[in-house]
Amino acid sequence: GPGVNLLSMAQNTLGVGGRTISMALYLFIYTATLTAYLSEGSQMCMPLVSRLIGKEIPPWLGTSAFAAVSGLALYSGPKKIDLLNRACVYAALYSFVQLIVRCSGSLQPQLLARANWEVTSTCIPIMVVAFTFHNIVPSLVGYLGSPRAVIKAILIGSFIPFFLYIIWQAIILGTLPESLVYTLKSGTDVVRAIGSTSSDKVSMHVSIFSFFAIVTSLLGIGMGCNDFVKDALPKSFKDFTKKRKRVANLSSLALTLTPPLAISVVAPGAFYAALEFSGTFRLILFGIVPAMMVWSGRRKGELAWVPGGDLPLLFVMAAAFTVIGMEMHAKTNITPWLTKLILRQ
Repeated sequence: GPGVNLLSMAQNTLGVGGRTISMALYLFIYTATLTAYLSEGSQMCMPLVSRLIGKEIPPWLGTSAFAAVSGLALYSGPKKIDLLNRACVYAALYSFVQLIVRCSGSLQPQLLARANWEVTSTCIPIMVVAFTFHNIVPSLVGYLGSPRAVIKAILIGSFIPFFLYIIWQAIILGTLPESLVYTLKSGTDVVRAIGSTSSDKVSMHVSIFSFFAIVTSLLGIGMGCNDFVKDALPKSFKDFTKKRKRVANLSSLALTLTPPLAISVVAPGAFYAALEFSGTFRLILFGIVPAMMVWSGRRKGELAWVPGGDLPLLFVMAAAFTVIGMEMHAKTNITPWLTKLILRQ
């Protein structure tokens, strides 16, 4: 219900150990994610701001300013965040439509027809990262007020980005040569690559779309992380700030944004490598752990109302372990080692 977050649910169903594991996974995943968003977002807006003021902005200052503006938006509360998020979505959709119109004539069908099934196993974990928004669900329950409204928001909120992702991938894969596609590592790389092969207008709309896509993601994840930190604070601090909401909000917000800001300033590329394994940790936290919470809660008589029996829980855990195995296989390239081991037998 409202005011309850992942840590409270984990402790009630899995005990202190479940809470500790969930906290460690959550902090690692979203510190890495927020670090990446702050670095990418500031890199995209700094050139424009530098042009407007006629001076080069140091990277640390641009990242700090971007984090400060993001913090103000998050401090404004769920209703204002929702309005700001909608405005950003509309701006992103406008640029996206412009991209479709301007790039449709330059799409090359032979580029879209190419396929490389060998890298499929590396794509699924990335899709998991792209569609893991579970951390914001507790915040949505408090904001929307009913499970039915939350389910509707999840379904619509999943379909829209899925549809946009498909078209976005078609634009990139259908306009860029294969040799260039494999060199892309970040959103900034995509902007530069499309800018080098398309008109200035297309490059501008790619930048706008990419920037607002990052901002909308940052707002959603930031709000979820802020509520998570509030839930993680010691009871004594919660009692102290019960009637001091401004102090509580500022404290949780500072704890949410300061670590990723410090990392993005000192070592901006440090967490990009960690993000490569983010899919694994997300599957554990949002696939295996919730299924275990329901499993344990049912046996304690606390979650008997959750429908479906044990079979769906087993399916969720099996699917999560399967994708984790695929990611580990892709990252460690264990196949040659297993082949040698089998031949020795």
